[in-house]
Amino acid sequence: MRHLSLEGAAKNNQGSSLIETALVMPVLVLMLCFAIDIGYFFIVAANLVSSSRNAVLYSGQGFVSPAQTQLPSPGSAGSLADTAGAAGLAGGDLSGLASMSSETFVEVCSKEIGITHTSNGYITNCSTFPSGALTFTPDQDPESNNGMLTQRVDVVYTVAPPIPVNFFTFTMPPLTVHWKAEMRAVD
Repeated sequence: MRHLSLEGAAKNNQGSSLIETALVMPVLVLMLCFAIDIGYFFIVAANLVSSSRNAVLYSGQGFVSPAQTQLPSPGSAGSLADTAGAAGLAGGDLSGLASMSSETFVEVCSKEIGITHTSNGYITNCSTFPSGALTFTPDQDPESNNGMLTQRVDVVYTVAPPIPVNFFTFTMPPLTVHWKAEMRAVD
């Protein structure tokens, strides 16, 4: 009859632990990479909500000082580089993210751009930054005949995953997020 010693049993367990670790480690690393990608997408979504809200507040109120006599500009030259306009403010809020964006578009609907008269009331005109990239139909304020106009900022941001991991044929695709913020302003 053969007796196994404790030393022999320990050597057998060490080898199996190493094999188990080698099999499980790639799956854990892959799960960590996907968790980082999904977490980054949530950070982008939070910044997108904040940037559109800040831009629509600015387009409707400006800096609100006694010296202010008109609404701020929506932007100039169809560019997001104009930091004095509402579109530049939205683009600037998103510029703090890692440079994973392949596209950032902002559409500003403001009284400062112009007003279109319809049979039901008035609709604020829109301008897109960069030029011509978006064409969302502006909403009509239900009380536009009573001196209210809708200010709106649409921000569309496309982001690629920060860690482009390929698991067999599954890869996290780029994500396009669209957020709209509206505010009513007195005409």
